[in-house]
Amino acid sequence: MLAYLLESVPGCHVQRNTLNYYGTEEVDITVANEKADGGFRMLPDIFLVECKKWSRPVDSTTLGYFVNVVVDRGCSLGILAAANGITGHQEHRSRAHAIGAAALVRGIRILLVTDEDLRRLQSPSDLVALLHRRNLALTAHGTIYLG
Repeated sequence: MLAYLLESVPGCHVQRNTLNYYGTEEVDITVANEKADGGFRMLPDIFLVECKKWSRPVDSTTLGYFVNVVVDRGCSLGILAAANGITGHQEHRSRAHAIGAAALVRGIRILLVTDEDLRRLQSPSDLVALLHRRNLALTAHGTIYLG
């Protein structure tokens, strides 16, 4: 579902399920962003998306691995679509939230999108607004932020 929404955002081009040259890392969605009017004007030219439709929150090890994939691909932004969020507490920066804060210090931005977020979306412009808000909140709060 998220790949279809991303493809509907003006200026976005999507490549799905790509393995690296060595076959050791798979990227669920790679997005090229032309920063078109009505599109992701606040997001970088290329970013990665990892999709985890798990019944439990994504843990710090999994998030840390995704951060490393983002770095290995030379990107500065990763979007984690985690059905049930991530472990820990954002206000205490514990568990996976600590990984998000540490990534930001390294210049890597991680935005979180949950199933609840996706259910509320009615159009591609809603996705644009959501990710722009999350990107701003990441800077303001210094860690992955849902709010």
